[in-house]
Amino acid sequence: MGRQSTYPPAPLAIDLPAPIRASVRELVVPQFTHAFRSHPRWVRAVNRLGGRWEPFGRPQADRYWEIAQRRQPDAGDPTSDTQAALRALVDSLNEDASLNFIGKIAARIDCTRMATTHLRVEKALRETPDVDGVELPTPVFVLGLFRSGTTFLHRLLAQDPNSRTLPHWESFDPVHTPEGPEGRQRKLGFTLGLADILSPNIKAIHPMDAHQTDECRALFTNAFRTLQFNVQYRVSGYIDWLLQQDSRIAYRHYRRQLQLIHHYRPSGKRFVLKDPTHTFFVDTIIDSFPNAHFVFIHRDPIDTLSSICSLHAYARSVFSSDVDAKALGQELPESYMMSMLEPAVAALDRLPANRVAHVRSPDLSRDPVGTVATAYRELGMEFTEGASNAMQGFIRAKRDKASPRHIHSAEGFGFDSGAIRERFANYCDRFDLIA
Repeated sequence: MGRQSTYPPAPLAIDLPAPIRASVRELVVPQFTHAFRSHPRWVRAVNRLGGRWEPFGRPQADRYWEIAQRRQPDAGDPTSDTQAALRALVDSLNEDASLNFIGKIAARIDCTRMATTHLRVEKALRETPDVDGVELPTPVFVLGLFRSGTTFLHRLLAQDPNSRTLPHWESFDPVHTPEGPEGRQRKLGFTLGLADILSPNIKAIHPMDAHQTDECRALFTNAFRTLQFNVQYRVSGYIDWLLQQDSRIAYRHYRRQLQLIHHYRPSGKRFVLKDPTHTFFVDTIIDSFPNAHFVFIHRDPIDTLSSICSLHAYARSVFSSDVDAKALGQELPESYMMSMLEPAVAALDRLPANRVAHVRSPDLSRDPVGTVATAYRELGMEFTEGASNAMQGFIRAKRDKASPRHIHSAEGFGFDSGAIRERFANYCDRFDLIA
């Protein structure tokens, strides 16, 4: 199999009918209250009818692997650490997630797909012995809490012609095929289309398409080791289990998939990577990528946390009918995200200054390109005219599109904004986050 060197691929133009375009522009994501109120009537009907078939659809790890191996009969066995991770996830899905009927079907579809991809990845790695020697471009990790501006910052950095990033289809399925990426693109497009039908609010909160630069979450799901499962499902038992594991296991799978991807599509002077959960594993990243650089974005914790609650609420409510705003407002302020934020900053403080750039969300909103240029300078990277022009074009295109309104508040989720403000007073003072 030959190597593909053309990067990035030409975008696929999709022209939506005028009524659909208009409905997207006019969408308002309201303050979340309870899952039942966020469900269309047909979803309620499906869950009600499907609920009569208990225990049909109950998550079963062994069954998921059986299906995956039937789909990939020559791929061999999964790694033992990935088997353990799926068992922990399935146990928590059954014990903690309160899945509705759609949730059980979705878990089966998702888990069997990820299990199948894991087998394909492991087979590809065995059959590509040169992968272990692949030199990756200098990695630049975008850090920050969920909903702090990491996606916008990441996609802005991706405009630099010297940046190598992951289009969504490539992180979704990192296994090269000689016939090209179109099959993987179509598969992801179908998956995203189905997700849009089930919850258009999720697309409004975090827009995704198959070709756009996206985070590398999927490379961790292929080993069933990511904190992001807790966004989609309430899996507190799994999160407790994962945080007790050696995070180098997850990052070993992650790095080898990056090497596999870059082996077939080499490009760029730097690999710009983003997943909000990278924020909580700085030491592991440094161990796995000794030359890593970091851009850390900071936003007022109150605004960030209420938006995090809304993202979790709308994502989980697709798969569970037992999602309540006030319960989330009690859960998430005490979660790993908030407790591990300041330790992440402290870990970066131990690095040389030219390895880290801190970015304020208000500055990025006010002057996106100027803020990025400053970050480049702090990291000792050249900010070229080509990068500046590409970023300016990205900003103009983005401003020409009306964005859906996303309504959320501390009051709506019932958490104590004063307590959060006091808890993060030093953090807010350091990065001047209080208006």
